[in-house]
Amino acid sequence: MSFVRNSFLTLFGTLGRVVFSMVTQIIISRVLGPVGKGLYSFLVQIPTVLVPLCSLGLNYANTYYVARNPEDGKKAVGSSLGMAAFLGGFMVVCVSIAYHFLKNGYMQAVTPLQLGLILLAIPFGLLNLYWLSVLWGLDSIGKYNLALLVQFAVLSAGVSAAAALDRLTVTTGFGIWVAGNILTTLYMLPEMAKIVCWRFHVFSPSYIRQTLSYGAKSYLANVMMVINYRLDLFIIAGFLPLSEVGLYATAVTLAEMVGYLGNAVNTALIPKLASEKDSLTFSMTPKVTRLTIMLTFLAALGMAIIAYPLILLFFGARFSGAFYPLLVLLPGIVALGGSVVLSGDLMARGKPIYSSISSGITVVLTLILDFTLIPLWGIMGASLASSLVYISLFTLNYGFYRRESGEKFKTVLIFTREDIREMTLFIKQVSTKWISRRKERQDGKK
Repeated sequence: MSFVRNSFLTLFGTLGRVVFSMVTQIIISRVLGPVGKGLYSFLVQIPTVLVPLCSLGLNYANTYYVARNPEDGKKAVGSSLGMAAFLGGFMVVCVSIAYHFLKNGYMQAVTPLQLGLILLAIPFGLLNLYWLSVLWGLDSIGKYNLALLVQFAVLSAGVSAAAALDRLTVTTGFGIWVAGNILTTLYMLPEMAKIVCWRFHVFSPSYIRQTLSYGAKSYLANVMMVINYRLDLFIIAGFLPLSEVGLYATAVTLAEMVGYLGNAVNTALIPKLASEKDSLTFSMTPKVTRLTIMLTFLAALGMAIIAYPLILLFFGARFSGAFYPLLVLLPGIVALGGSVVLSGDLMARGKPIYSSISSGITVVLTLILDFTLIPLWGIMGASLASSLVYISLFTLNYGFYRRESGEKFKTVLIFTREDIREMTLFIKQVSTKWISRRKERQDGKK
């Protein structure tokens, strides 16, 4: 399967997730309001952040080693199951202890039932992360995207049904989100069973040692990236009312829709680079980077134009305060799109240490900016901090990428006439194939 086709499969899968996510966000916003949405977002962020924190980077290692040798997929599936149970169990204990000390303070809005749902989500979320990385490494991009789509579809359908029955609360909404995690695991189970011939008990110590060695190099970067992406919401929850958390979560949701393009390209790029690893394959990176930046910029421009009426129409006037934070986030999202591609190239070269270094520098910047700007300017300060961090991350990743590739800055940033010609030719080819197939189907019906 070609890189371009994988990119489009991922993009279409991403568009599907965007649609389901928008339906969910609109219903939750309309029914629960800023305060309820703020608490819901806070609950969702806890397992979303804790899962990668306790992963030890094994998901990236799975993708890297399975892409290089598909036979390692058998070791990865069973070993991932064992590691998810062990690490997930450890994190469940840690969260339970933390809640005991914080239930009358920082986590006072979290009920015991909601805590139970958090604890249930962690091991399933971790297993999903590991098994998705196996599909990614095997270049099964279609199945990878369908697995990702399950949770969004379940959440959208469940929230819609709960709202129609007048049963949508913060707890039921979060419970549906957890159910989506569990059903994602069940969806992937037959595919994983096929890989290991139902021998899930196979646990390879040698493979675990190998992946831990690789994962250790990327784990620190992963932890720091999670801090870069998610810390601001937790700080907002500590300094500001839950209604502000709801507004900021709305701004982030809309901004992330713009940034999905970079993730789509990166998903298709890493397995190809890691499996073929030659100069011809790596020469794709500059073109992919500048294409991603250009398309993300156009998407950001479009979002900036339609954002305010979009918020009023779908989320309601109570969420109009999300507009300006969204505008401030958009430049950083464009830079992040290019950064993700460059980071993927470095990972595929077997240089995850670079991601650790760049993430380490930016996490310090994140801490300084968040704790300075959020108390001063609230969610506007959080947006400004995020944009500055993402631009800094792109700059650092480019510096490391140039060290490895020697590519000049303009080759990864400036869109060329050749790019336009190639895009135009590709669109014409796709259009011609689509028209030809449609004509063949019509002729077949005659």
